[in-house]
Amino acid sequence: MSDVRLGFIGTGGNMNRHLRELTQIGGNTFIAFCDIVVEKAERAVEQYGGKAYADYNEMLAKEELDAVYISIPPFAHGAPEKAVVAAGLPMFVEKPVHMDAEEAKEIAAQIEDKGIITACGYQERYLDIIDKAQELLASRRVGFFMGYWMGGMPGGWWRDKAKSGGQLMEQTTHEFDMARYLFGEVNTVYAVARYDLIPDTDYDIEEASAVSLQFESGVFGIMFSACFTTNGLRRSGLDIFCEDGSLEYHLRRAVVLSTSEGQERWEPKNNCTIDMDSTFIEAVRSGDGSAIRSPYSDAAKTAILSIAANQSLETGDPIHLT
Repeated sequence: MSDVRLGFIGTGGNMNRHLRELTQIGGNTFIAFCDIVVEKAERAVEQYGGKAYADYNEMLAKEELDAVYISIPPFAHGAPEKAVVAAGLPMFVEKPVHMDAEEAKEIAAQIEDKGIITACGYQERYLDIIDKAQELLASRRVGFFMGYWMGGMPGGWWRDKAKSGGQLMEQTTHEFDMARYLFGEVNTVYAVARYDLIPDTDYDIEEASAVSLQFESGVFGIMFSACFTTNGLRRSGLDIFCEDGSLEYHLRRAVVLSTSEGQERWEPKNNCTIDMDSTFIEAVRSGDGSAIRSPYSDAAKTAILSIAANQSLETGDPIHLT
C-alpha cells in the first residue's frame, strides 16, 4: 500500500517530535509544511523534503494530502481545524484543541457530520501502565484522588493568559484528561489560585491553583498546579485512594499499587507517543479510527474542562458542566 501523504500546520518543537517519530514509524511521505514564520517551514523542508507554505489554505488547495497534523499554540486553534475539516481530511490536533468551548463543540459537530478520522495529543492514554491502571481500578471502589502538575514556568507566549490559557489549559490538561479517562465525565468544577509568587518576572497567569472536580460517577478529586517551583521540585500524576489501598500514577513513569499485602510497581514498556502516532497513521490508511483513544470530540471535552476551571478562577463560582 502507498505511503500516507501528510501535511503539517505549525513546525515548532512539538511538531518536530512528531516528525522524528513519523520518520521512525515509516509508511508516510511528508508533502508540505506550513508555518506563519515561513522560515521554520523551510527548515523542515530542508530536513524532510516537501514544500513550504506560509498559508495553510494555500497548502490545502494545492497539495494532494491524505491527512494533516496541526501543532500550534492554544490561541491559534479554530480556523486551521475548520479548513482541514472543510477539505474533508483526517487530522491530528495537538492539545489543547481550543480555548473557546462553543467553537470546540462546533468543530466536533462538523467532524461528526463528515465522518472524519481525528486524533489528539493526549499520549498518556496509550501507555501500557494506564491499561494496567484501568485493570486494577475495575475491581476497586474509588473514593477520591489528588492530581498534580507542578514545576517551573516556561517562557514566551506561555506566560500570556490570553494566548496559553495558563497552566490549567496548557499543562494540567494532561491530568484532567487522564482523570476523565479513568473516572468519566465531570459535572462540577471549582477553582482557587495564588498569584505574585515570582518577583521581577513578566507574566499574567496564576502560579498555583487547586481545582475541585466532582464526577458524575460520584468520585471527586482535587487537581493541584504550580509553575513557580525551582531546583527540580517537580511532581505530576495522580494519587488515587481506594477502599483497600492506593494507586499512584507517576506521570509517564510508573503505576504503583499499595495495599495491606504490600506494594507492586509497573513501569511502561511501550513508547506512548510513537504508539499514538502509529495508531493515527494506521487509521488513516485503513479508514478505521476505532483504535484511536483520543479523537477530537473527546479531547474537546478535556479542553472544555480546562476552560471551566479558568472560568471558576475568574468568577470565584463553581461551574456546572452537566
